Amino acid sequence: MPLVVITGHPSSGKSTRAQDLKEKLEERIAALEPNDPGYGITVILHSDESLGIVKERYRESVSEKSIRGTQISAVKRDLGRKTIVILDSLAYIKGFRYQLHCESKALGTPYCLLHIIAPTESCYKWNEERDLTKDTKWDKDLIDALIMRYEDPNHLNRWDSPLIPVPYDEPLPFESIWESIILKKAPRPNSATVLKQATTGNFLQQLDKHTSDVISKILQFQQLQSVGGEVLIDREKELLISLPSTTVSVAQLQRIRRSYIALNRMRTIEEDRIVPLFVDYLNAHLNNDE
Repeated sequence: MPLVVITGHPSSGKSTRAQDLKEKLEERIAALEPNDPGYGITVILHSDESLGIVKERYRESVSEKSIRGTQISAVKRDLGRKTIVILDSLAYIKGFRYQLHCESKALGTPYCLLHIIAPTESCYKWNEERDLTKDTKWDKDLIDALIMRYEDPNHLNRWDSPLIPVPYDEPLPFESIWESIILKKAPRPNSATVLKQATTGNFLQQLDKHTSDVISKILQFQQLQSVGGEVLIDREKELLISLPSTTVSVAQLQRIRRSYIALNRMRTIEEDRIVPLFVDYLNAHLNNDE
């Protein structure tokens, strides 16, 4: 069943909302009749606290990536047709949200993103009220850095949709959430997300060739224009890659390419979908690759 990702700034009230949602879901499910949608579903909540993630691990890129790995593993382990998984996470990198979206879609389960919105001043205030001895309080410089890194969700991105904004001073929109994750039909898995048991050597050659061609076009574009801009990959399909305002290194591009290949080497993608999906993947990762 569904995956609900809760995102927002540190100390914006995500954990309070996550616990509130879990309790409301369990209360609603307990009152259902056997033939009602959602009957018999279990609700599982994962948070930094439940996964043993300490705040200091967000300082360094290596440990921060391992945090995302831990969260993805927990979601993959528990996501199923009889569970609702709530992930209480900063989820501030759009590439990470893209990965979560893909995991949900691969299982054919609904996905929903709750964006907890609170003024920065309130986040600072609530953080100061936390208990430092219980590792619930963020260091001031770390919370500043994480707020600066935060990439706001955009409902136009399919990995951020359906997007339900939750202002800090308004009640949890439970009925909208219930409709999104229980009453609406789950998306159909496509060839980009459904795992297949066999992969042909020819497919791997196509995957390697087409992704290499895309990287070459980006590098050629950067030789003509130093930073930023949009790289036209396919005029007919209107495929564009938006480059960040800093030079993208060959190493950075190759890291993203290797990650995409690793993600898809055990999946059978139609050849004409390799480049469009890689373009989406690049756009989701270029501005946040560490």
